[in-house]
Amino acid sequence: MNDLAPNHEPHWPPVGTGLWTRWWGYLVRWLVFGLVIHIFLPVPDSDGYFWSQKLDQALLGLAFGLVCAVVFTVAENKLNTPRVKWKTWGLVIATWLCVKTAFVSVIALLG
Repeated sequence: MNDLAPNHEPHWPPVGTGLWTRWWGYLVRWLVFGLVIHIFLPVPDSDGYFWSQKLDQALLGLAFGLVCAVVFTVAENKLNTPRVKWKTWGLVIATWLCVKTAFVSVIALLG
């Protein structure tokens, strides 16, 4: 190998390693979960604003799913590296409870 050749090693770790292992799979699942849960919420009687409120619900659901995916990915990759099934489900429930509490609190403070 030529000693004068530049080093072409990547600056980033390979996808799927470290703290963000399995990030894309978790992201997709949490986004779908957040969207489905929020899109099926009832809309109060609104004079012609039904689809606008459904769009707001969908966007809120996607934001909820994104935050859940970040929190869960970090927790799973720090606290459950052997991927024990009961710990994973405990983290799913804890993530949902914590993020839902944060979202409800922020909405209550803003609204």
